[in-house]
Amino acid sequence: MSPKLSIPEDILKSAGLTERECLIELAVQFYAQRRLAIGEALRLSGLTRSELEKELARREISLYSVEDLRHDVAELEELGRL
Repeated sequence: MSPKLSIPEDILKSAGLTERECLIELAVQFYAQRRLAIGEALRLSGLTRSELEKELARREISLYSVEDLRHDVAELEELGRL
């Protein structure tokens, strides 16, 4: 069993966050940095896909990255559609 992350209540209070808000913050930031995939961010945040997408949009974080675009262009070129 892996260790659980524990954030002291006084730290959460200083940050003005509940435990749930902290998990959402971590998930959003890790997703924005592409350190987590969308599925992992969903698991960490405890949000539904729709809720997470709204949170990302509110923060102007794109679901579609430059790397996603490169991958799609390469696939289209391989298929002869570009």
